[in-house]
Amino acid sequence: MITISDIKRLSELRDRKGRRAQKLFLIEGVRSVSEALEEGAGVRKIILDLGANSDRFESVFSSAKEQGIEIEEIPATKFRKLSTTESSQGIIAVASIPEFTFEDLSSEIRSKRSATILILDRVSDPGNLGTILRSAAWFGIDGIVVAGSSVDVYNPKVVRSAMAAVLRLKVVQEADLNEVMPELHKVGFAVIASTQDGKASCFEYGFPLKLAIVLGSEASGISKEISQVCDASVFIPRVGKMESLNVGVAASIVMAEIARQRK
Repeated sequence: MITISDIKRLSELRDRKGRRAQKLFLIEGVRSVSEALEEGAGVRKIILDLGANSDRFESVFSSAKEQGIEIEEIPATKFRKLSTTESSQGIIAVASIPEFTFEDLSSEIRSKRSATILILDRVSDPGNLGTILRSAAWFGIDGIVVAGSSVDVYNPKVVRSAMAAVLRLKVVQEADLNEVMPELHKVGFAVIASTQDGKASCFEYGFPLKLAIVLGSEASGISKEISQVCDASVFIPRVGKMESLNVGVAASIVMAEIARQRK
């Protein structure tokens, strides 16, 4: 049975500090919880709003039972302390944050003939990060390296936006890019910056088979310190009159072009 102290502890997972301390995060919504169970994504517990319509949870109940995952119902007043949505579906899963380091990623990609990873420098908007993760899963990106200055991958808004992508990708969190960049060069990766003032069109540049693409924040782009150690830079040609592209959209366009060239 979930106690008042349990609710207090779980409510701390709404914040980055709490997630980091407990190494847990929240997954909210029927579809997202179902996908987490399908992925075998370390779901520890499922919590239901006592007043929610349980008919929609049948597939979740079945999967949870097969995996021996505990399901608990709590009153709406307590459930609201965990929920981060205005119109909740009444279901939240508590899951373990995968412990995946850059060393783990490096050992997996160093021997590959062809591999693509994304490096995210100061991407601060949860919706943008969620879009990038979904596109990365769609285009088969081999790994994501997220700088410590970026938004937390397991932020509830990112998790909702990314859906199953956050569970399917190999993500290195809170990375120090000053350490990551030299290591990528050591294992034969070309590091390419995607910026508005890039030197070559992404549609004309021949992307190397071992590739790391760096993306920065929409407000200030890639930091000068990081851009200086990139091997080249690309841009997305503009046809209309908009000043800039959303970083999530820009990342998706570049990933699509890389996938096209790979074929």
